[in-house]
Amino acid sequence: MKYLEIAFLESMRLFPSLGFLIRKCVRKYTLPGTEVTIDKGVMVIVPEQALHTDEKYFKEPDKFIPERFSPDRIKDINKHVYLPFGEGPRVCIGERLGMMQSLAGLAALLHKFSVEPAPISLRNPVSDPTAMITQSIKGGLPLRVKARV
Repeated sequence: MKYLEIAFLESMRLFPSLGFLIRKCVRKYTLPGTEVTIDKGVMVIVPEQALHTDEKYFKEPDKFIPERFSPDRIKDINKHVYLPFGEGPRVCIGERLGMMQSLAGLAALLHKFSVEPAPISLRNPVSDPTAMITQSIKGGLPLRVKARV
């Protein structure tokens, strides 16, 4: 279950459900180290997927490496960069429930079935740039599901 959890976290890094977060600035704020000031009331877009795949924050960002989230390495990940459920006072209220349900569902599925890429699956799936609210994979993600014997 531990490896399933870190693999799920890494999946959420590569393919977060939302590609960006939208927040409203509640007070005038100057970005540290810059002369850029955001006025109160301005809507700010946080490019979540861009942060998750930035070499500045993740080595080999396009590779699936679940061990990034192992107990001894997760502390190295900046909590304000990895945002699959948002952060701070506007964090997703269903984060814990969503994680539990997702992991329980995956464990139940993998208990009875093996899942592998279908012959037509792309090795490196591409996010659909036309998706509006939630992320989706261009052309879908075909999988082969086989019952365990």
